[in-house]
Amino acid sequence: MKLPLFPKKIYGSLRHVLTLLATAALQYSTSAIAAEDEAEAAAGNFVDEIVVTAQKRSQVIQDIPAAITAIDSGTLDVRGVTTLADVQNLVPSVRLQKESASTEIYIRGVGSTLDVPMIEPPNAYNINGVYVPREVTSASLVDVERIEVLPGPQGTLYGRGAIGGVVNTITRRPIDKFETTATVEAGNYSHLRATVTQNIPVSETFRLRGSLSYLERDGYLKSGADSADDLAGFLALEMMPRDDLNIHLWSHLEKREGYSANLLSKGQVGSPRSQAFPNSDPWDDRLEGDLASFATLGPIDAQYREWDTVLVGAELNWQISDKLSLTYVPSYLNFDWRQEYWLTHKDGDFNEEIDQQTHELRLAYDDGRAVTWLAGLYDYRIETNGQLFIQFGPDELFPGSPAGLWLDASDVRDHELKGNALFGEVNWAINGHTRLVAGGRLSSDDRDGFGFQPDIVTEPAVGIDPVALFTGVAPPTWSNSESWDHVDWKVGIEFHASDESMLYATIQTGFQPGTFDVFPDTTTEESELLAFTVGAKNHFLDGRLLLNNEVFYYTFDNLLTQSFDAATGTNRLSNADVIIYGDQLDLAYVPDSIDNTRFTLSLGYLHARYEDFLVDSLDVFNDGQLQNAPDWTATLGVFRAWELHAGASIEASISSRYESGFWGDFSHSSGLYQSSYTKTDMTVTYRPPGRNWSLGLWAKNLENQDVQAAAATGNPFTDPGPGAPFLEAPRTIGLRYTLSLPSGMD
Repeated sequence: MKLPLFPKKIYGSLRHVLTLLATAALQYSTSAIAAEDEAEAAAGNFVDEIVVTAQKRSQVIQDIPAAITAIDSGTLDVRGVTTLADVQNLVPSVRLQKESASTEIYIRGVGSTLDVPMIEPPNAYNINGVYVPREVTSASLVDVERIEVLPGPQGTLYGRGAIGGVVNTITRRPIDKFETTATVEAGNYSHLRATVTQNIPVSETFRLRGSLSYLERDGYLKSGADSADDLAGFLALEMMPRDDLNIHLWSHLEKREGYSANLLSKGQVGSPRSQAFPNSDPWDDRLEGDLASFATLGPIDAQYREWDTVLVGAELNWQISDKLSLTYVPSYLNFDWRQEYWLTHKDGDFNEEIDQQTHELRLAYDDGRAVTWLAGLYDYRIETNGQLFIQFGPDELFPGSPAGLWLDASDVRDHELKGNALFGEVNWAINGHTRLVAGGRLSSDDRDGFGFQPDIVTEPAVGIDPVALFTGVAPPTWSNSESWDHVDWKVGIEFHASDESMLYATIQTGFQPGTFDVFPDTTTEESELLAFTVGAKNHFLDGRLLLNNEVFYYTFDNLLTQSFDAATGTNRLSNADVIIYGDQLDLAYVPDSIDNTRFTLSLGYLHARYEDFLVDSLDVFNDGQLQNAPDWTATLGVFRAWELHAGASIEASISSRYESGFWGDFSHSSGLYQSSYTKTDMTVTYRPPGRNWSLGLWAKNLENQDVQAAAATGNPFTDPGPGAPFLEAPRTIGLRYTLSLPSGMD
């Protein structure tokens, strides 16, 4: 068993931490703001607070010693947030970017790229307390109550998948009255979204709630690629057979079709930071006219995708006594994905299947005053398999190779990751102003897998699926088996200077199991983290000003680094020692002199650099900026409501996000630099007297700014540009109509 204390680094780290402590004391700000429902907060002339369950118990966000960002249902609805990637503009120092079936999550510079079966992201995404794999992170957000983002390691309570942070999605629960809500949207790109939710209180002890959401949209790319034809449903039931027992069952089912997004060429050879695209329109992925010579496998078109998810979960809560409660959270997931798409001019075929089950049992104690503690058991098993095939043009694989050869780039026939953990955390008030926090997690993880080593294959006939070439016809060419036993720990202190101000400091560790590449005997090391955090949380001006600040310093041993090379069809895996430090400042202000107005500001500074790569040949990238880790991010939001006659109102909000330049891969390849940019969203909504319906106008990315999402290196000799990124959405505009029929209305 290994205790990740990193003795050789601690003394140097402490020197940096003392500097950060001094900085935090001078700032005496705070570090975690909730993006609440602007209308209620502004109208009440105070900054409202949101209740979250980030630490697996209900707490007001300002009482938690961590920089948590929470976005509630009001904000999600008015800003048209329908997927996790839409949340990016609301969270500092976080990138939520699309990549094939998934949404890549980068929190304070920590994340990973590429959908492959044996690589898990270092940030955990949970729905109602249930961990979901990377590929399911792009699931539609249906009937969501709030989203919580927890930056930094969460190893004590969340375990091996949370070395960089956690994102929690919490759905609405059934309530004790009839309620019908509906939303219809229409916009450019033939955008049509319709959602309806029905709540039914069957009896005093049994309630039902169901939602259905449909999205249809033309492709953002000129070829028609990157379109949507998605149907998602959510069903929940709540049972209370006894006063001390609550059972919540829920399921998310989704089928996504439409056309896959293509990777586009970007940049110019010899100009590493070039933002040039082959066509004047960045979203034009076609290779026609002067670019036709690059289309060696035929014209670029839109190719079909199929994405099916069944996720079932439950939460059983038993209030054993006034102070003691028991919670059990089981889940089951089945996921099946298949898509074809273009990697610049190369043809790709990608598929994956996932079967997962998890179980968590928690015992919690709260005496209401001095002591709270939580102890739990966790068990999980995830099985995956999938293949990635890439078809190349002439001379791309080797001199003289003909066009049409398929590279079996990643072929994992069976992969299983399973484990269990014992965890706990205690919070103790030693006096009226000071609380101590301590926690630990003992975990055991096992990984096994086998498949085919990447190889060049010839498609035997037109129309034959390349995936069928190897199905069950040969023994595996590689196999790997690894296991890890690990201890994570956390210690912290909170000092409540007053009812309105809290200072805190925390030291904790994080861990992520190693993995293997699809080559014999190619493995990566486990990743370990030692993290120091200090901050403060404050309310000023009688609750009208919330000012939070957090300073952090992270030292990683063997952080997994990853970058996909579309030119060779290979996934470059390695480990590197990494140093990350920075500051997150959050502010919300409701002025007394301006009615129904609210200002928000989040400012993040991030210094994320590679210190030492495990593989000597990669040392040339030491001191480089981590991929998808801009040094500066800033988000500014303004909300204003105007009261009209008889209770009607007009509400307007505008939010803008700035990011400084960053790279799309760890090797800073040409064509994968994203220069600094600003993106702005806005909404204007009319609410009539009674407020049972609304009509709104929305616009996203007003600047029509091209921003790269997930990215891979291209081939500078056969592609129009050396980079190969996905692109975020262009400017979109539309109308939104909402309807709410409470109890007693038809």
